[in-house]
Amino acid sequence: MIDIHCHLLPQIDDGSQSVLDTLELFKEACNAGFTKIITTSHYISDGRFVTNSDARQKLINAFQEILNEQKIDLELYNGAEAYLSMDLPELYENGTIPTLANSRYVLFELPMSQKTLYVENIINKLEELGYIPIIAHPERYDYVKENINEALKWVDMGAYLQCNYGSIMGQYGGHAKKTIVKLFKENAVTFLGTDTHRVNTNYTNLKYAINEIKERIGAERFYKLSKENPEKIIKNETIYRT
Repeated sequence: MIDIHCHLLPQIDDGSQSVLDTLELFKEACNAGFTKIITTSHYISDGRFVTNSDARQKLINAFQEILNEQKIDLELYNGAEAYLSMDLPELYENGTIPTLANSRYVLFELPMSQKTLYVENIINKLEELGYIPIIAHPERYDYVKENINEALKWVDMGAYLQCNYGSIMGQYGGHAKKTIVKLFKENAVTFLGTDTHRVNTNYTNLKYAINEIKERIGAERFYKLSKENPEKIIKNETIYRT
């Protein structure tokens, strides 16, 4: 499997807070069945989490060297989970925020409770610049829980949806679980991600979520969402909707 959404780099967002925790998280990911990880620590342009692409890459290079020395079979790639802002396209264009694995794909999240009127404008602008938008965990947004057509509209515009493994187990509440089930039924989900922040949490409990998701969508579809489609991000290949 390939994880395209996690917060493992130390002390640059609300995820891992130490080098030791980061190394433990990488081991947990490997034990859970991941062979590649696109690290996606937050980027929030209001000043909270603003570690740029170059600084992230230096951290990744250092950890990759350690993993190689310890013979941990895990490949790391640069990325970010950016928070929606008006200047998001420019921040990608000037290289401040990394795309996913240096591809055309970009991952960003929206406000949890308040619907933002300019989401569609940002999607259009990103696509005009040649990027492929991926919207993080739509099942967690209140306005999508109320009406999944909000998320389906983004899909119709050309964006992709990345849902969290843990949502199927009720990690984010019952409404989020119902919403991911609806999105699965609409065949609207293109990627899965763990959204891991802490040791001994998502990675160590992943098998239960995997089993539940496979029961819902089948092993073949699960493979697409967890391995095949994420691999196409890394290879910068087009994903055709099926």
